[in-house]
Amino acid sequence: MECVPEKPAEAGSVLLVVDDYPENLISMQALLQRPDWHILTAASGVEALDMLLRHEVDLVLLDVQMPVMDGFEVARLMRGSQRTRFTPIIFLTANAQSRDAVLEGYACGAVDYLLKPFDSQILKPKVQALLEHQSNARALRRLSRDLEIAQAFNASVLENAAEGILVVNEDGRIRFANPAISRLLKVSVAGLEGVPLLDFLQKPHVPDWYESAIYHGYQRGETYRVHDAILRSAHDQLLPVTLSCAPLSGQQHAMVVTVLDMSEVCHLHQQLELQAITDSLTGLLNRRGFQRAVDALLMRDDVDAQLRVLLYLDLDGFKRINDSLGHEVGDHALSWVSEQLEQCARPGDILGRIGGDEFTLLLNVDEPQEAAQIAEQLIERIAVHQLIQGLDVSLGVSIGIAVYPGGETGLETLMRAADAAMYEAKRAGRQQYRFYDALISTQALLSPAHWK
Repeated sequence: MECVPEKPAEAGSVLLVVDDYPENLISMQALLQRPDWHILTAASGVEALDMLLRHEVDLVLLDVQMPVMDGFEVARLMRGSQRTRFTPIIFLTANAQSRDAVLEGYACGAVDYLLKPFDSQILKPKVQALLEHQSNARALRRLSRDLEIAQAFNASVLENAAEGILVVNEDGRIRFANPAISRLLKVSVAGLEGVPLLDFLQKPHVPDWYESAIYHGYQRGETYRVHDAILRSAHDQLLPVTLSCAPLSGQQHAMVVTVLDMSEVCHLHQQLELQAITDSLTGLLNRRGFQRAVDALLMRDDVDAQLRVLLYLDLDGFKRINDSLGHEVGDHALSWVSEQLEQCARPGDILGRIGGDEFTLLLNVDEPQEAAQIAEQLIERIAVHQLIQGLDVSLGVSIGIAVYPGGETGLETLMRAADAAMYEAKRAGRQQYRFYDALISTQALLSPAHWK
């Protein structure tokens, strides 16, 4: 028999009465009449099987002796069907059955035998008890099916969740891991079970599980979050993540740890940060990036004995290029100049483009004369005719040089000094360099008055 959907619980109970005598069917309908019971009738075994195919029946009252197909055969066919194998059957008979016949009936799946004529005070309570049992069984099957669906749904959620999910026992060992955290840590799901969470936690540093903020939060029944945690994968890769550790309710004695991979976010943040400190045309540090890099260097506690010397460069003739040849040629010229600067810079030097045609270079030297030599190289490199996009371009550069005097002098003061020296080089005829006197006081640096 093919299966059809179960009827709703509010539809009431359905009884099928099978008897080859019409008068018996009429009397049974009258006897079993109740608002919450729906009575179906069949006059033969074949008709009964047809009714069972088209209706969901809660109880069958089945006559034993019928032509063509008796009640035993109907019962055997019912028990062979997945749909009706558990439907209760009460055999009805007008004759007392032999012991063998009774045993055969029970073997076919009968739950009771009733002799005709029936006493309503006996029949109806038996029918009601069987229907209540059937209703409870159906509710249990429905609950079991709903539970299986819920379990399958939860398993699917855990299986397909993009976030890593761990269940960690109160002793700090992993009880459950989903595929996402397995992929993140490069460890199989089975390989994670039973392993201490601290084996993967790089930051925050937790030397003892029971002294950790994670465990203390679990004891208080609170959710503990770490937004800048770092996990270490099985391949020793450091992974920036956000952790959320929430206690499970009841007697689980565990917490659920949600792991959100922040690698892409951190990478995006680094890209945005890089864009914020980088000149988009030349790829050099912009003013903000140059200032940050130099400040970090000058504020180091382990500054060595080398001198810090700042070169402030301004191109000669660049405005003429922009005005006569256009900004596109001007951009190509700036890119070419930045390449010359990069070729002259050495490891540890800091190079930047801080304005339209203004560049800065912080050098680490043993003596100021090294800065003069590099300035001469730059003047020589840049003061040549170049073909840019088929056009003859002539450039030059004027350079001001200031030596970092130490103490509390900051980059802004140093840049003002180098800028003033650069303007002195321009007044002296361009395409040359000038030193600002590094021996004058910090106050004197604000007004360029002394030159070497």
